[in-house]
Amino acid sequence: MLFTDIVDFTSFAERLSASDAATFLNDHFQQLAACVEAEGGTIDKYIGDSLMAFWGAPEMQPDHSARACRAAIAIAAAIVGDNRRRRGLGLPPVRIRIGIHAGPAMVGNIGAPGRINYTLVGDIVNTAQRIEDVAKKCMTNEDEAVILVSDAVLRSAGPECSAQPVGEHILRGRHEPTHVFRLEAS
Repeated sequence: MLFTDIVDFTSFAERLSASDAATFLNDHFQQLAACVEAEGGTIDKYIGDSLMAFWGAPEMQPDHSARACRAAIAIAAAIVGDNRRRRGLGLPPVRIRIGIHAGPAMVGNIGAPGRINYTLVGDIVNTAQRIEDVAKKCMTNEDEAVILVSDAVLRSAGPECSAQPVGEHILRGRHEPTHVFRLEAS
């Protein structure tokens, strides 16, 4: 499970018309979607300025964690590249936080009879979002993208993913600490 969030999007969007905000988000999500889909991920939904994606369904992907990490690294690279373009146009850079967690989940059609979505549910969803939230504490003003992953992701991804520990965190709504790591974009 992977979550993204644009840093200070509310303040950024305040200066845009609704139409301009929609255009910006469509362009942003197009870049992110390409990175997720290139790694065989499923885009679950867009929530405001956030993207929610997962791997391992509908088809099994034994390397789901490595795929999610590669997608996150590609997203970070896309943001950095797009920021070069934005700066050249005199536009402010976009900064993004990414959180990834791995674990069991239920995938299927969830909802009410009038509105059903193919989605993923389980503790993995909340945990991935809470890990993305921890990035607020780890991000510096110079960071254009921060990718945080759980120890479950690192164990599952194997040596392909390199990361530095950022400590144990009691994530909002959870009782047990989660070991969180910052993924190194190569």
